[in-house]
Amino acid sequence: MEPFNGAVFQGEIEENSFYLTQVKNISTASSLSLDKLVKMATYLDEQTDSCYITVNDQIPILLREADMNQLKKDLEAILGLIH
Repeated sequence: MEPFNGAVFQGEIEENSFYLTQVKNISTASSLSLDKLVKMATYLDEQTDSCYITVNDQIPILLREADMNQLKKDLEAILGLIH
């Protein structure tokens, strides 16, 4: 496992997945498959100014445009390390 510390996501790169341990400053524990990561990147590309993501299936986090751009970069980096 390789640690990853992005602007929005922190966790560990695993084989064909990403183990998410933190979103912004909120701790979590979630495994994101390659398919989920790609779907999240596609979803963010379709949004214009803001969107919500949910942490731990109960804490909504509003991502404004700057956060969305940072998360897109995080996802690109994660996907690049997984492939």
